[in-house]
Amino acid sequence: RAEVERFEAFIAGPETLAVEIGFDHGHRLLDCARRWPQTRWLGLEVRKAQVEALAAQAPPNLLAWRADARTVFAALMPPGRVDRIDVLFPTPWWDEGKRAKRLLLTVESVADLGRSLRPGGVVQVATDVGPYFEHVAGLFAGWQGADPPPSGSVLSRRERVCQRDGLPVWRGCWRLPETSPVAR
Repeated sequence: RAEVERFEAFIAGPETLAVEIGFDHGHRLLDCARRWPQTRWLGLEVRKAQVEALAAQAPPNLLAWRADARTVFAALMPPGRVDRIDVLFPTPWWDEGKRAKRLLLTVESVADLGRSLRPGGVVQVATDVGPYFEHVAGLFAGWQGADPPPSGSVLSRRERVCQRDGLPVWRGCWRLPETSPVAR
């Protein structure tokens, strides 16, 4: 309960709220928090070591939280609270067996993200797996394309690997259409 109360206190207030889901080592997220101190940055990651390492360096406008983003958005995030959601290089689980429960972006989770967005808020996704991007683009098919929000100069670890190895990266940025039933 203490963790949930800390989360609720952090997201309270009128400040812009940006969420990065699966921040890996958090270098990009830390740079964004330092670059834009007027924004609250929430990093959701399931791996304890990454959360603890980032939390040790976090400025007051950054909360690194060890939590499953699907649960946070389905059960804890107030409607219309988030301005920006970054999902950068999620692990694409393809099989329908045990790993299917680990798929981050599904019809249900995208609906939960939509409920959490303020009017004009965006979801930004990047991946180096073309078929996964096709899956994601299908999930956001009813949304409007949007310009990506500023991201600073520090790249995620996976994006640095893609640059180094010359791998293609697919990107999309979407916002809810104003006529959407989840738009406020």
